[in-house]
Amino acid sequence: MMEDHHDELGRADTREQGGLRPIPVIIGNVFGYTNEVSERIVSASVTANLIIYLTTKYHLGAATSAIIIFVYQAAANFLPVGGAIVSDALLGRYLMVTLTLFSCTIGTSMLFLTSLIPNLTPRDCASPTPLQLLVLCASLGLMALGASGVRPCCLAFAEDQIAHWDDGGGGGARKRRALRALFSWYYVSVGFAQIVAVTILVYFQDQVGWKVGFGISAAVMLCVTLVNLAASPWYVKVKPEKSVWVSLLQVAVVAAKNRNLVLPATRQGVRFHNAPGSRELVPSEKMRFLNKACVLGDHAASANDGGAASTSPWNTCTVEQVENLKSALSVIPMWSAMIMTFLIQSSSFGVLQAATMDRRIGTKGFQLPAGSVSIFEIITFTMWSGCYDRYVVPLLRRATGRRQQVLTLKQRMGTGVFLSVVSMAVASAVETYRIRNAAAARVDGGSPPGAPQAMSVLWLAPQYAIVGLAGAFSSIGQIEFYYAVLPKSMGSFVLALLFLGAGVASVAATLVVKTINVVTGRNGMQPWLSNNLDEGHYNYYYLLLAALGAIDLVYFVVCCYVFDERTLNMSLETAGDAKEMVEFQEASSEHGCGN
Repeated sequence: MMEDHHDELGRADTREQGGLRPIPVIIGNVFGYTNEVSERIVSASVTANLIIYLTTKYHLGAATSAIIIFVYQAAANFLPVGGAIVSDALLGRYLMVTLTLFSCTIGTSMLFLTSLIPNLTPRDCASPTPLQLLVLCASLGLMALGASGVRPCCLAFAEDQIAHWDDGGGGGARKRRALRALFSWYYVSVGFAQIVAVTILVYFQDQVGWKVGFGISAAVMLCVTLVNLAASPWYVKVKPEKSVWVSLLQVAVVAAKNRNLVLPATRQGVRFHNAPGSRELVPSEKMRFLNKACVLGDHAASANDGGAASTSPWNTCTVEQVENLKSALSVIPMWSAMIMTFLIQSSSFGVLQAATMDRRIGTKGFQLPAGSVSIFEIITFTMWSGCYDRYVVPLLRRATGRRQQVLTLKQRMGTGVFLSVVSMAVASAVETYRIRNAAAARVDGGSPPGAPQAMSVLWLAPQYAIVGLAGAFSSIGQIEFYYAVLPKSMGSFVLALLFLGAGVASVAATLVVKTINVVTGRNGMQPWLSNNLDEGHYNYYYLLLAALGAIDLVYFVVCCYVFDERTLNMSLETAGDAKEMVEFQEASSEHGCGN
């Protein structure tokens, strides 16, 4: 459904608003909630180095620190789903982004205060007090709340600006090119933000001090928030509409209300509710029980008969609403198969490993901060994302002689799952080698457990690079897959699926870590995830994740055989939708986004 491009005060759009001019500011705001330059910078730097801050400043154990980080990541991924609903249905994207930027700023400022005020962190080897933990968790909670608006709204907000752009009679071609460029540069910008976070910001935290590192983050967030306010006159502000999530909920509620309704074996004589001015559509036969939500009884007339003005969406839904929910439920198995990739990507204790290794790089003795070790993952992800469509796909086409896409979207997602398994197998092998080196150093030189060793931190580069490659295949493949198989009206549902997957993975990672330490630490035994890496068995932990990933890979293959995207919602396409689908497929063929 096309949105009416008026600002939130009801004024018509002017040529001074929208277009490409606000895009850099919007993408800049996506950077700004993490720990340095904007949303992604504040989040990336926090997650990159937070485990060091918790273990050294708050004297928490490695497993406890990891659980806190997983809970923070889960909140930062679950809350954007609610933020998308509130934005679409109540506040609008600009107001939602603005309010959550303030939340980010307050959260990063509180985190800065924990490093600045001595009473907010425990002394020497003491455990943190309830008040100290409360302030810490409140700061992380406010930062996660900030993610609820910035993450789901910024890209869609940028699309609003281009949708309003005067194409100069180009028939929409310039807008389509601008949208493709927007998506490409969006991923590059997010990657650049994360690189800044885990290099510059983490370097300041590690070498200069937590006060400076967190202080820079708070200052950047304040600047980003003020710039967003100053740029307000340039923005197109689309009025909020009914959220697709509310629409899906209505179908579930109405179908439950009508659960005792008996559907006839044939659809002959059955009347279904359709939106005003739309074609008379008939629901598909799959998930037939949901069709009860759009059946018209004797008391109501179809919208096309002009009698549906009194039909409440909480009593009778349209056929399109019902089919949208069917489409959403149809992709759930594929979505669930990708959760393990998120869990693996967030479950590495590489920062703690790096802290025990030789972090000097180059002949001049530059020392890589332990929190910056994920730079290998981010660089790989960013470079592969930027080069795949432009360089890799044409090379593969020439090598194979195939004009069509060399890898389908399912194959790209499956490649990501497979590489996730490989990354954990490599991580287990590297950690086994590190433990043996540490044991040999204790025997030969009498060094205590956990002491720095001569093994180079570059040994961790392969596992991080493979994780980055897995993320490039799985995450971007998922986005393009969902956009390809779901109706256009469910665009906001796509990113929400990714956030939900990452959130579920963080919760699962928390349970895995807690369970492993409880089970392996029985009877006075040293748990796998010991505070002292040399006395634990982090290699077994990585091996367990690799085994779980292998099981997930089999499950993914089964889902691919069962799922048939060709049956999704094809009956709901209008002539205009079909034309746009052809244009999308032609653009996808040019840019390597085929099904």
